[in-house]
Amino acid sequence: MVAFFSNTSSIHFLGALLSLLLLLRHANAAAAASSSSKLPFREAPAFRNGKTCFSSSENTTIHIAMTLDANYLRGTMAAVLSILQHSTCPENVVFHFLWARQEPEVFSSIRSTFPYLNFKVYHFDITRVRGLISKSIRQALDQPLNYARIYLADILPQEVRRLIYLDSDLVMVDDVAKLWEVDLKEKVLAAPEYCHANLTNYFTDAFWSDPELSRTFEGRKPCYFNTGWNQHGLGGDNIEGKCRGLHPARLASSIGVARGSLG
Repeated sequence: MVAFFSNTSSIHFLGALLSLLLLLRHANAAAAASSSSKLPFREAPAFRNGKTCFSSSENTTIHIAMTLDANYLRGTMAAVLSILQHSTCPENVVFHFLWARQEPEVFSSIRSTFPYLNFKVYHFDITRVRGLISKSIRQALDQPLNYARIYLADILPQEVRRLIYLDSDLVMVDDVAKLWEVDLKEKVLAAPEYCHANLTNYFTDAFWSDPELSRTFEGRKPCYFNTGWNQHGLGGDNIEGKCRGLHPARLASSIGVARGSLG
């Protein structure tokens, strides 16, 4: 059946209706594309302790700190899964996630993907580093959340005496307990040395002109530590005078840690 519209107003009405239908179709397509790009992760299996594991306690718990951000959520999921898969005692691992932006969908993704995961979340106030971050070679390193690791001793509860910090872009291929067993002796931090870059470019002229800071590399090639993983001793370090305050100069990142924390 064909309908003919004889007056102009009817034609205008039909044109407006057609335009509205096209707009709705476009909106639905965009919404579908958006939802498909944010597909939920599949639920991971429950990882249980092996027969040689003791029940989780202060002496057997392994504390791991990571940042949590929607832009790097896939990497975080892969990192957490790999840690649990290769751990002999996965139920003894506690994750401490640092976040800067309130993103409920990120938290819900963690809970739904790892329903048995023992984790806590902590807010990092980016005003702590506002106005202190200098532009670095890699734009990704200029994000305030990269500097949250500097404040771990201030953010985490006092009962956490030691922890391993891991980046969100790594995959664990061995038992994380081996890192945990690294003996810090009297040191505050354990980390792999990184010398495979021209690190002089990572520091500003203000750094090199500062007598105190420039002495850090006196008589040797400028190297840094790869901050993809660090082991921090948090218990009483500041009280014993093993840590010094952050330098008031601007912060810059080598592999993601503030320049002012050198020394």
